[in-house]
Amino acid sequence: MSSGPAVTAPAPTDSLADTMRALDLWQRTAEPHAFPYLTLLGHLRSVGKHFLAEELLDRLAELRGTLPRVASLDASAAGGTAQERQPSGRFLRSFLDVVLDKHDNRYDYPSYTALPLLARPSAVPWQEARRLRDETLLLLLADLVQFEQQALGDDPAAPHGMPPGPDLVAKRIRLAVRVMEPAALRILPPGIVDPAAVAAVPGRSPGLPLARAVLRTATAHDELALSATMQPVYVLHDEYLFLRTLQSFETTFSFMSASLAAAVRCLGENRPEQAAARVGAVADVLKESLPLFSLLATMRPEAFRTFRDFTEGASAIQSTGYKTFESLCSTPAAARLDSPAFTSVPSVRARVLHGRLTVQGTWSDLAAAHRLTPEAETALDTAAARLEAVHQRWKQTHYRLAVRMLGERTGTGYTQGVPYLASVLDNRLFPATDRDSALVG
Repeated sequence: MSSGPAVTAPAPTDSLADTMRALDLWQRTAEPHAFPYLTLLGHLRSVGKHFLAEELLDRLAELRGTLPRVASLDASAAGGTAQERQPSGRFLRSFLDVVLDKHDNRYDYPSYTALPLLARPSAVPWQEARRLRDETLLLLLADLVQFEQQALGDDPAAPHGMPPGPDLVAKRIRLAVRVMEPAALRILPPGIVDPAAVAAVPGRSPGLPLARAVLRTATAHDELALSATMQPVYVLHDEYLFLRTLQSFETTFSFMSASLAAAVRCLGENRPEQAAARVGAVADVLKESLPLFSLLATMRPEAFRTFRDFTEGASAIQSTGYKTFESLCSTPAAARLDSPAFTSVPSVRARVLHGRLTVQGTWSDLAAAHRLTPEAETALDTAAARLEAVHQRWKQTHYRLAVRMLGERTGTGYTQGVPYLASVLDNRLFPATDRDSALVG
């Protein structure tokens, strides 16, 4: 390795034997709700998923094979009543699929980030989709704040290699709170999120009161999901930050896609002002997420370049959430559809090729039919321009961060990394069209 600390496989620990015993005990009843999640995850984080012992992986695969054949966890299963959201065979199978992704040769970005375990309902009103996004984002970042604070204690949680110092921890917590505050103001009871209440207090890290308030709202299912979705490949502290930030972005992309789909429906029903409001909400939430890049930039490059050696095969280019968002704005050009950007997400590409309706396309249809008032046209133009501007800023920030972290190195998932990001900087969500000629985006 050209930089960073020397990498060796973590030494075997007693936790492996403890985990194997816990699995043997569990098999006597094989009740999904009693699966030893925390024991297994504690061991996984002590060695890194990449270095799990073959005997443990074989045992987990064997146990997975004894589970009833149920579909993978989906959004509807993750968002039902409190009783429905208890640990189930469906959740357990999806959890084991994520743990065994490398063993199964299915390792990719969704499995690395454990996105199937963060699934939330998708067929809900856009306001509900934003609430679900806000709830999930707050839990993810509150958990990160708690983890960072633990690094300063005598018994830091795993992974704890290359621990950060107090100044870096304080900076991370402060940046996490910047992202949390808008969502918290929308969904938490009044008074909890007053900026003065979460500002730095002498002798305490900023943001801890907010994080604690959020974590007190967590259900048993939320607590399990938070634990289950933290499966780092190695043992360095900064990978925890990396994963929680990626998951926060993906949670945001899910809402953005839901809101744009709602905007398309509004346009199809000739309700352009409501469509503009939904596009505007996407711009607002994407802008709120921008400080996540500042948070990610606190990751030490030497740590990132170390653990990323074990993430080969997983790349954010495989994000179906981001590509869904993009393809709902306008139909991507043929060259982009045939590039790794979309061939890496075949399900999204197939939807586009089958004629997915878009904001720009339905908007153009209304304009061509002379069914838009000047006021409606202005509202749509303003919302689209605002989203475009925020997205361009988002891409530029992403590019600068990648240059800092990667330099000339290739990306993971067999991608070009920085050169790829540079090549798409000029792409637009809403390419210029002549709506009077009814050119559909």
